[in-house]
Amino acid sequence: MQILPVRLEMVLEQVRSSVQKEGSTRIIDVGSDHGYLAVRCLEESIADSVICTDIHESPAKRSMNALVEAGFEEVSEVYTTDGLRGVPLMRGDVIVIAGMGGLNIIDIISRAIKDNGYSVLENVTFVLQPQKSNEIVRNFLAKTGFVFVDESVCYDRDIFYNCMRVVFKGISSTLTDEEACYGPVLLKKYNSDDEVVADYFAHLNELFEVRKRSNPIVKSALEERLKNEGQ
Repeated sequence: MQILPVRLEMVLEQVRSSVQKEGSTRIIDVGSDHGYLAVRCLEESIADSVICTDIHESPAKRSMNALVEAGFEEVSEVYTTDGLRGVPLMRGDVIVIAGMGGLNIIDIISRAIKDNGYSVLENVTFVLQPQKSNEIVRNFLAKTGFVFVDESVCYDRDIFYNCMRVVFKGISSTLTDEEACYGPVLLKKYNSDDEVVADYFAHLNELFEVRKRSNPIVKSALEERLKNEGQ
């Protein structure tokens, strides 16, 4: 079985939950790097087929080699492309975009909407793991018509990672600054005494104490969070 780092195990769990709920059989891993997540999805029969994409030829070749060595050449495709460009989406796809900056993720999803139309996206699940700009990503998703199904957090090699699973419903909404910065689902988990989320929020509070000087959204979110925590 392909071994994954903790942060990708968290992504895998969100993918697994997506498939169980949506009945999808195809996983698309954008920016797949070594292709390990795709291999694991096939090993566990989470997916019947996978597509890996990477903008650079070298990691795309690594993904292909990993899939071939694992015996999955017949049920996999690898594209050397920017995001999802040139990849025809299908109803029920689960699309993973992990390990990228938030602005890159927004750009990829925006182009996917333009290229495929809203009707296809209504049956597609996105599993996202932004490395930064989480509040910008969440605000974009809400305003574009996505709904947050789940969010999760892990601690891997001294770094916190968060992951969000969203589906397109076509109804624009507005998040509070606190929801945008901390996560609407994570806030509910915090209120349910989730210890990992509590540690993550403590980390964010320290980070936002510095960022609030130059970011009014972060400042507002931190003030609301500390108020709700009774500080």
